[in-house]
Amino acid sequence: MAKPRSFSSNQESSPMSVKSKDWDNLSRWSEYLNLEEPFASSSTSWKHAVSEAHPSSGIFQKSLQMEWVVQLSKVAEGLLCKMYRLNQILEKPDLASHTFSESFWKAGVFPNLPRICVLLSKKFPEHPNKLQLERVDKLGLDHLNDNAEVYIQNLETWITLLLDLMAFREQALRLILDLSSTVITLLPHQNSLILHAFMDLFCSFVRVNLFSEKIPRKMIIQVYDLLYTITKGGRDCEFYHRLVQFVDSFDPPVKGLQEDLNFVSPRIGEVLEAVGPIIFLSTDTKKLRNEGFLSPFHPRYPDILTNSAHPMRAQDLANVTTYREWVLLGYLVCPDELLRVTSIDIAMVVLKENLIITLFRDEYVLLHEEYLLHVLPKVLESKKMAKYGRAKQKEADLEYNVAKQVEKMISEVHDLAIISCDGIHRERRILLKQEIGRMVLFFADQPSLLAPNIQMVGELMMNLFKIQRLS
Repeated sequence: MAKPRSFSSNQESSPMSVKSKDWDNLSRWSEYLNLEEPFASSSTSWKHAVSEAHPSSGIFQKSLQMEWVVQLSKVAEGLLCKMYRLNQILEKPDLASHTFSESFWKAGVFPNLPRICVLLSKKFPEHPNKLQLERVDKLGLDHLNDNAEVYIQNLETWITLLLDLMAFREQALRLILDLSSTVITLLPHQNSLILHAFMDLFCSFVRVNLFSEKIPRKMIIQVYDLLYTITKGGRDCEFYHRLVQFVDSFDPPVKGLQEDLNFVSPRIGEVLEAVGPIIFLSTDTKKLRNEGFLSPFHPRYPDILTNSAHPMRAQDLANVTTYREWVLLGYLVCPDELLRVTSIDIAMVVLKENLIITLFRDEYVLLHEEYLLHVLPKVLESKKMAKYGRAKQKEADLEYNVAKQVEKMISEVHDLAIISCDGIHRERRILLKQEIGRMVLFFADQPSLLAPNIQMVGELMMNLFKIQRLS
């Protein structure tokens, strides 16, 4: 029987520990990384910096750290893929209602003993030995005792997945904390590469933990430990209590995420405020068309190619789909940042354009339901504290009024999104297709002008691709 990988949470937080503790132990994540392929383009920049910098320099240490940030984002993708595969094998069980199909039990992951397995899951985090399972299904328990070795092997892969999720949480949080506390500026036009790597890891961390609620974590832990105690004469597996604590703290995941990311909340708020103007601009299709933000064409003379277009704005707009994702996930797990005066408008614009948060492929969570369940209570709590618990009346009044506006926005924006989001996305697609069509005609006629304007063309194509992919 293969032994699941051990995990130690006592890890250093210095940049060099990234090299000694994590980088030299990439074998832990080999299942989630294709180590024969070169890193993604964003990682390539960091590899070049590492090779050029002196080993004792701050640049060397920061580059190593950033390379590991990019690698952890790739690990997150691998974790999502593995959870997705488990979900497909188990026919997407309805964990909230403890309803499991016949295919779930025949998948070969769990013993086909519904009464025992469902009870173990429902009673989590109670220890299996306290549940008097012989009264629930005596024959089933006898069957488990006779076949424990076989069943425990079937669960090895998935208990290891939970251990990997726990390890990923530790390592990702450490890097997010270190970056947020050591990088002075995280803005789109200052430290842009670091900002995108940081926010990619942040969003990946959120998505991984949101997805984890869709797999039967509680049943995996409880059934595995029951089988382990049978095979080991009543002794719990070494990682049982840590896994129970880990899963319980992320039940539901948003609760755990809000607690884990509370330390980085102000930095996330700064980032979201900084990308707000780009998001506002992206919603004004008339202004985009009239002022030529997306196109190398002169806005008032459409047959003239000009260098007076806005390449930086075009690059920002190419990233705007990513910025919207930052807003959706950022305010969900850092709800205190919604109480900034400018945040309500940023959140409103993005929330009314979306109904779901995509986690991985066709897996998603209902956006407005998550905000109503997990963000609105935090806003109401802040509103209450502003009313009764503040000494400075002027600050209290401002915070109370902002919280009241945020409460109203979250309560009403779902209905607005149902009405408006389809039209918003349709109008945006039409605009981008028109710009692409104009470019094709122009550069087909004058191909020599393509090279000097390749950045603008590339940004527009990227923007169209992202919007089409998400539509």
